[in-house]
Amino acid sequence: MYESHFGLSAPPFQLSPDPSFYFDSKGHSNALAYLRFGAYQGEGFIVVTGEIGAGKTTLVRALLSELNTDKVVAAQVVSTQLEAGDLLRSILTAFGVSSAGLTKAQLIASLEAFLTLLATRGQRALLIIDEAQNLNLEAVEEMRMLSNFQFDQHALLQSFLVGQPELRRLLQSKSMEQLRQRVIASCHLGPLDLPETRAYVEHRLRKVGWEDRPHFEPEAFDVIHAATGGIPRRINVLCNRVMLAAFLAENDQITAESVKGVADDLRAEVGEQASVGQAPRGPVAAPSAVKALPSAAEVMRLHRTPGAKPERPVLLVADSPIDYLKLRALAARLEAAGSTCAPVLVSSRSLRDVRSDETAADALPAPMLEVCLNAGTNEGAEMVAQVLLRFDAQIVDLAPAAVAVIGNGDAVLACALAANLRGIPLLRLDGGLREAPTSSPGGANPALVDRLASAVFTRSVNSHYALYREGIPSERVQCVGSLFGALLESTRAALPEAAEVLRRFGLPTAALDTARPFALLSLTGTAEASMASRLEALFAQIKGSIPMLWVADRSTADAIRTAALESRLERHRVTLLPSLGLLDGLALMSRASLVIGDARARWVEEAACLGKPYLELADDGANAASLARAVDEILAGEPVAGEPSADQRAVEAVLQWLAVLETEPAHGARAAQEPGRKR
Repeated sequence: MYESHFGLSAPPFQLSPDPSFYFDSKGHSNALAYLRFGAYQGEGFIVVTGEIGAGKTTLVRALLSELNTDKVVAAQVVSTQLEAGDLLRSILTAFGVSSAGLTKAQLIASLEAFLTLLATRGQRALLIIDEAQNLNLEAVEEMRMLSNFQFDQHALLQSFLVGQPELRRLLQSKSMEQLRQRVIASCHLGPLDLPETRAYVEHRLRKVGWEDRPHFEPEAFDVIHAATGGIPRRINVLCNRVMLAAFLAENDQITAESVKGVADDLRAEVGEQASVGQAPRGPVAAPSAVKALPSAAEVMRLHRTPGAKPERPVLLVADSPIDYLKLRALAARLEAAGSTCAPVLVSSRSLRDVRSDETAADALPAPMLEVCLNAGTNEGAEMVAQVLLRFDAQIVDLAPAAVAVIGNGDAVLACALAANLRGIPLLRLDGGLREAPTSSPGGANPALVDRLASAVFTRSVNSHYALYREGIPSERVQCVGSLFGALLESTRAALPEAAEVLRRFGLPTAALDTARPFALLSLTGTAEASMASRLEALFAQIKGSIPMLWVADRSTADAIRTAALESRLERHRVTLLPSLGLLDGLALMSRASLVIGDARARWVEEAACLGKPYLELADDGANAASLARAVDEILAGEPVAGEPSADQRAVEAVLQWLAVLETEPAHGARAAQEPGRKR
């Protein structure tokens, strides 16, 4: 109302905390320095106390405005006599994770899953508990227990406890000894002195363009300080009313008398002892996009023999169609070998998602028991919480002797965490792969799962050395070759004839003449210009010396058509095929002389198991000349295509690892009897 009259750009004395109005008094400056130190440590508790309206929230928000939001995820909870369970729900809600219908143990598991997911993405969590003096002893103890959450020797949660002076007395009580030991910084905000009160008022006025209109006489600040006790919020309330009174009286001079008159009016309105200007508080609202977690009843179990329950099983966990097929083949081989640890196949997704290649799945024997966690297809905290809770329930019910995981998704990490928290021996299959930058979403997952594992089986010596360089003890790592060998062996009888695959798509079979070599091409991309330049570089070097069958997914085929490359492909003897199922792809690859792929590295494992050379074309086509020379060398020494050879070392290594576990105590049974998490 008065802002435009006095030429101000905004209200100078708002009650809501605003870090842009932060005033660096001596007390606030010291407190902010403590907070910066504490935030830099990234762990433990930081305690901020002060009278109502002393500027605690503004101080904390000033600190938050300095933090890198890409690295720190902050959430705020206002404590209004919260019990421990309510506090956990409020914390999850503040971080944007649903807590609907969860027990206390599930609340803790969901929070731990979320915090761990942040850690895998190079982020850390900061929790601010406002009005912390209202926490009861049970809730404070729960906060202390949450500070025990660690991953890879780093704390997962740091907490700021912000409250009135009663909080200091609460923390000084005898029962708070353990929590006090974790307080790494604390500060108390006292009132402003007289010079600081004047500086504070002028600071806020200047932030909105004040040019000494209205003019404050020096004596006016004496009355402001005396009437408010130097408490910033009370100063805001009083000065706001003083400015309004000056506007209504059309007065550009604010004197001691005018301030005293307004102060007397305020005291008459709210009572002599009332704390003037206390803004209403309320809990943080739940984000509207948050959905309730589906119930554990949505987990699907498929029994080969109805009602059968395996004894001391090994849970084989996958979250992608190809890994599902590998583990289904492994399960069949373990059963055939008579392993006493019955294999149970676990997929984080729905049955429809992991069995997208029905033909290949039907070619493999059904496991004794298959569990689908049905966690959905989205990555992130919600899905991780679902997987962790649902997989943990399977551990409790099935009491496994071991868990084996393959893949690098968030769901695999969640299952590895659940096994680790329960003390279940964890076998990492296809370990040591580092395909994505650690800074990308999920990029750190492979290394984290490798570190959690009791044993890590790698495909290659290069992966073995990668783990050694990362500090994983060599006795935990074993190079066993590819699990794909078991899949190849199990599906060999179901492979169609290569000519049948081509005829199915209405294509000529001349390329399959045994006297004529051909290449299988697997390049991917959606950028038309990039695709055209890569092909130009490749064709300029190979010059049609070998016919090619290009298996292109839908987006790649669309890019080819958009760039009008079909005629160019035909000139260079390239035949385009749509995406193929596993069996069709293996049938063609078994007859090919070589495979040409790109950085996406599709079919590398398949080519290695089939003994086919795999050549990688750079995304910019820069290595086309050297690739063409490699093609010529391969063709010059072209052997007659023979039967595929499947390396079975991986299956034998898993059998040996499980055999060792058979002599050890039943980890799963112990875990089922001890549902509490290690904290």
